[in-house]
Amino acid sequence: MTTGTNSSRETKRRRLLVVGGSHDHLGGVEAFCERGCIALEARGRWSCDRVTAGSAYLTMRRIPLFLRSIGQLIHRGFVRRPDVAWIQYVNLPDLFYVVVARAMGMRVMVTPHLGSNWRSQMNPFMRRLSKLLLHLTDRLALISWTQEKELLLPRSVPRSLIRNFLPDTVLSAPLIDGEQLPAPIQLIHSSRLSEGKGTFMVVDVCRRLRDAGVPFFARITGTGDAGTMQRLHRMIADARLESQVAVLGRVPENELLDHLRHSDVLIHLSRIDSYPLIVLEAMSCSTVPVVMELAGARDMVETYRGHVVSVSGAVDETVAWLEACDLQALRRERRETAERVRTDYSWSNCASALSRALDACMDEQRETIDEPRSDSRVTADAPAVQAEPVTASSGTNLS
Repeated sequence: MTTGTNSSRETKRRRLLVVGGSHDHLGGVEAFCERGCIALEARGRWSCDRVTAGSAYLTMRRIPLFLRSIGQLIHRGFVRRPDVAWIQYVNLPDLFYVVVARAMGMRVMVTPHLGSNWRSQMNPFMRRLSKLLLHLTDRLALISWTQEKELLLPRSVPRSLIRNFLPDTVLSAPLIDGEQLPAPIQLIHSSRLSEGKGTFMVVDVCRRLRDAGVPFFARITGTGDAGTMQRLHRMIADARLESQVAVLGRVPENELLDHLRHSDVLIHLSRIDSYPLIVLEAMSCSTVPVVMELAGARDMVETYRGHVVSVSGAVDETVAWLEACDLQALRRERRETAERVRTDYSWSNCASALSRALDACMDEQRETIDEPRSDSRVTADAPAVQAEPVTASSGTNLS
């Protein structure tokens, strides 16, 4: 027989404070936070509140925004009294939210969204500082087992394996028959546009395809800083690609998903993404990804479908693969991959894993957190695998 105290404990909604994402540079982390809150609240056991981080593209000019977000965290902590603060770790300054939350007595769960090529993991001092600050957390909620290999994580902090959240609309939207697509191969690149995300390499790929006589049309969605956008438009103009490459800027989610459904290949040559949401979104829309050699991206491709290129030969290898691509076969086989991804990443599966991770953080459980994937290698009490040595790749890395 259930006691009144236990019954109340089971039915009372716990309060979650989600810290992360940017209000003016929207991307995968922002979508992850929003969808996670919607899916979690639908289960009825957690209520969510959000504080937008001010750490994206942090400069002296943006420090006031960062400090305001710290103030919001303190205010929400005192007024709302959250049971858990779930902090998204994208840039090293995000770990300052961990310090503040712990100083206020909150339980803290952290989800890293960075990869091995981020500045905070490549710089030895920042890498050690990151590990030291992560010691303050009660639990790590990893979005992929590959993060154990990429990041220097404290061995003593328990972890759970959760999943990324795809748009609910993409999980039920009808799939596009490949026969309905235009004859030229349809390419797409979507991200927070930057050198680190591989944006400029996409233009190089398009120029090489044009010079090789390969018919194509490419769409680029997303925004970047003023310098990035100027360089992007200048590269397209200098290569005389205006008729074959469309820069669409930031588009609404439903429009982005429609572009993905009407594309054959996503070109995502990012050096900095740990487990890129856009790749999952593309595969759920039947779009085949070409990704750079990073542990998380490779894991996606090996699990489902796509092509991996090396860091040093990314443009050459992407062009060679696209030139050799059997477009008709690619379009015939697109539906199967989408159906597998949609099943694995259903919101019920993702919300269940997140809810269990939060409960474990709340209750200080150290038992294995179930996750729908059969090859899961992360358990709540398992020590982290020591991150492999990282060698710097060429170009600008964003942190």
